[in-house]
Amino acid sequence: MQASFPFLAGFRSSSFNLAGQSLETQQSITGDDTVIPTLRGKWSAEVRFVFHGEGQYLQWQAFLAQMGGRLGTTLVPCISRFRPSDRDGHELSFSDPARLAGAQTFEHFGFKNARVTRVSVTSAAALRASEIGITLHDSTGLRPGQFFSIGERLHRVRSHWVQGSGHRITFEPPLRAAVATGAHVEIERPVCKMRMVSETEGSFGQDYADVAPNVACNFAEAI
Repeated sequence: MQASFPFLAGFRSSSFNLAGQSLETQQSITGDDTVIPTLRGKWSAEVRFVFHGEGQYLQWQAFLAQMGGRLGTTLVPCISRFRPSDRDGHELSFSDPARLAGAQTFEHFGFKNARVTRVSVTSAAALRASEIGITLHDSTGLRPGQFFSIGERLHRVRSHWVQGSGHRITFEPPLRAAVATGAHVEIERPVCKMRMVSETEGSFGQDYADVAPNVACNFAEAI
């Protein structure tokens, strides 16, 4: 089951890390360490939330029920500092509580909110590619170190340059699936398909004195 990430959750901090890109080093007879790449890096994330009031509290409890511990998956938003800008140089907003595509409210209805494509893929790219061409529709571009997602997969930019009349970027990790020409590149609210790392992630006590619970939740990428 894929659960809708709770849009009311109050983010306090988030940390996304890419691990498993190489095997444990082995030492040769000369004492040198041998590093062997695996090309299988996976994202892990530690996210902290604070919950104020009934709405946030109940929505999070419903999310935990939908996730079923490690059974379910969800699209975890990747929050970062110094995010991409629009064509006028204004930093793009991360919050969009009305965007409930594929989700529902307590009364079992959703909001239709058209997606804005600010960046798209110029030409098709194959599985495991780590370089693509992009077209900038409403953005100044992606700077090295910034995050984006294509579909349900998160990536981080290594480099960005202009080639002829177009733009190209390299990124990590390599594409999890082939992408088609014109594919949407999400730069406003990049996401990563993840599951919880334990059965008790995101749980917190029901102490009446704790008016604003501060909760940590650890996720691992679901490949």
